[in-house]
Amino acid sequence: MMLVPTYLDKSPIHGIGIFAAEFITRGTRVWEFTHNADQVFSESALAGLTPLQRQTILFYGYIEPGRDGVVLCCDNARHFNLLRDANCGAGNHSSQGYISTFALRDIAAAEELTYPFEEDVDARRKLGDAEFLRQTADEPAGSERKD
Repeated sequence: MMLVPTYLDKSPIHGIGIFAAEFITRGTRVWEFTHNADQVFSESALAGLTPLQRQTILFYGYIEPGRDGVVLCCDNARHFNLLRDANCGAGNHSSQGYISTFALRDIAAAEELTYPFEEDVDARRKLGDAEFLRQTADEPAGSERKD
């Protein structure tokens, strides 16, 4: 769950984004996995769902490296958009085996929280091949969703 106050709004990057409700200092842990709130869908659980249900979970969820299944955040965290020059990212802290997310720099109130597409192991599927290749080229930042 998010550990800092946030709100959702229209994103200039993609659809809806998650925004800081107040100033966030660099190094602040902004998200951590919370048992009984955030949900993990194993591959077998996903296989038992309808295609629409699976598609929704894969769109809003993320794959945790080294873990089976997809994590679906229960709060605004599902709306992190991906950006090359992201202001949030993985840190050296984990909660229940899941890597926490930290502010990589100071984040202003009303600034969108973003996550580096390089740290999202499922980014290629989420972005599509063309957008993923554009994002990983040497040209400046691109976009898309973590969620």
